[in-house]
Amino acid sequence: MSQDRPSINDILLTVQKFLDDTGPKLEGEAKYHAQVSSYLLGICERELRLAGDFDRKEAVQLADFLGSGAPLDAMTAEFCANIRAGKYDKNWDQTLELILAQTIDKVKVVKPGHLALMHRNAH
Repeated sequence: MSQDRPSINDILLTVQKFLDDTGPKLEGEAKYHAQVSSYLLGICERELRLAGDFDRKEAVQLADFLGSGAPLDAMTAEFCANIRAGKYDKNWDQTLELILAQTIDKVKVVKPGHLALMHRNAH
C-alpha cells in the first residue's frame, strides 16, 4: 500500500539516529543493546535501499556466467553446486571475480565501512 511520507527508510534512519544519540548516555547492557539495534537498523535500511539493484546485477552476472535464465536462487544453487563439483577449476579467475563482486555487494549492506575505499563506491 502506498503511504505518504515518511518512507520506511526515513523511519529506520530516524530510529537509528535516536539510538545513536541516546545510546552513549546509557550504561552497560542497555548501551550495548542500543548499539546493536542501531547497527541492525542500518542493515535493514541498506537492504531496502540496495538489495533490489544488487539482486538484479547478480542475476545478470550469473546468467552470463552460467548461460542460464533461471531465477536467481536457482542460479545461485547451480553456481555453488558447480563450484563444489570442480566444474570451474579451469576457469578459477573468472569464478573468483564473480564471487568477489557478489561479496562486495553483500558487505555494502552488512558492514560498508569494512570495505576498501576502492570498493565502497564501485558499481
